[in-house]
Amino acid sequence: MRIFVLAVALLLAGCSERSPQLLTHDPPHAVQATTLAPPLAANENVRARDVRSGDSSSLSLVQIRDREQPHIHTRYDLTVMLVRGSGTLWLNGTALPMHESDVAFIPKGTPHYFVNSGSEPAAALVVFAPPFGGPDQQALP
Repeated sequence: MRIFVLAVALLLAGCSERSPQLLTHDPPHAVQATTLAPPLAANENVRARDVRSGDSSSLSLVQIRDREQPHIHTRYDLTVMLVRGSGTLWLNGTALPMHESDVAFIPKGTPHYFVNSGSEPAAALVVFAPPFGGPDQQALP
């Protein structure tokens, strides 16, 4: 339930002109979402950092310099909110433009990948349900 409240807060924050913030309960405070992980190193393409975890879901900040490889998740449903940058989310074979504050729901087993269209790394808050317990990606041809 706590992660759900955080996700709703993030959605509402995305409706304003400012950068999305992560609102947390313990201790109660707000932090700019894009500051939750250090910047990618010059040779890094993708990095995920765990941010919070609850009984039924977890939250990570994922940064992407160029693109992900096409893949599916075998254990997790994902809810993705882009908090920095823009690009194309390929979802089940369809190209969908994605901009800051856009949200995507990706059920487990759905082929997908993100292609960054900017010169700086894109960043997204990703809710994993159930909580992230380790990589489960299966690459697609």
